Amino acid sequence: MPNRTSIELNKSWICERLCHVTNIETKKVAWVLVQEPGFIGFGVASPNEICWPPYLKKLDWELVSDLRLFGEKGEWHIWRDWDGKHYARLLEVKNINDALTEYHVLWGTDVKCTQTHWVKLREERGAEIWIPPLKDVKLTEKDLPLRLELKQIVDYDPKYHLAGIVDAAFVSLVRKSCKEPLLPDLSLLCS
Repeated sequence: MPNRTSIELNKSWICERLCHVTNIETKKVAWVLVQEPGFIGFGVASPNEICWPPYLKKLDWELVSDLRLFGEKGEWHIWRDWDGKHYARLLEVKNINDALTEYHVLWGTDVKCTQTHWVKLREERGAEIWIPPLKDVKLTEKDLPLRLELKQIVDYDPKYHLAGIVDAAFVSLVRKSCKEPLLPDLSLLCS
């Protein structure tokens, strides 16, 4: 597992690390999945900004318990440990040969579009998650549930003579019917 580093979590820290997880020359954006009290959902990071769903006025960086900045090149995983400090690790998947791909299903069987272009995915049991506007895709119920593409890293421990999964990274968001990565529409974000 890659080494963890103690960090001060804030918007500039996230934006400065965009190039580690996506091809910034062509994509210019990466996904952010965050958990903090009162909010679990997606945002989109660009080189200078992080866009959140319209109802989230401000993210309390101190209270973030888990954040993942991810794209096709890998993932920054940031978490708040028991000591109250934030730690981070970078997992780059571009040079990893021993990775298993899995698709984890997200909540949402119903699509509700909003005037802000953000989409709310809901389930009748009350679970919901916000998705930013997507490039060249208008989500419908047939695309649901969306899935997070996960790369699980397999490695061998010579001390114990065992191989196993040592880490995992989100790399994309995909539709039910298609493995092509979904991309946020930068022209409709933060407006």
